[in-house]
Amino acid sequence: MERAQATQAEAEKVIEDGGVVIYWRPGCPFCEALDSGLGETGDDATWVNIWEDADAEAFVKSVNDGNAVVPTVTNSEKSFVASSSKAPKIVSLMIEKSKK
Repeated sequence: MERAQATQAEAEKVIEDGGVVIYWRPGCPFCEALDSGLGETGDDATWVNIWEDADAEAFVKSVNDGNAVVPTVTNSEKSFVASSSKAPKIVSLMIEKSKK
């Protein structure tokens, strides 16, 4: 994945400021589909690799009943696993809303 990466500490600030954070891991086909489906819009989200940040993995587990399920998308209002075929559209709308 070619997106810029952030730490959990950086992600917490983004969420606090109203932005969108996408938690992912290498080799995840749902993460790849979301990345591809978002196109350039995905550049306006903050991406965190849970395999490179233990705090990020712990956060993902905390919002997913103890499971490190990705892609998990988070903003100041909600967290959800974005694995459906509609996920790119939903996440894109969240990102656009966060820029206003």
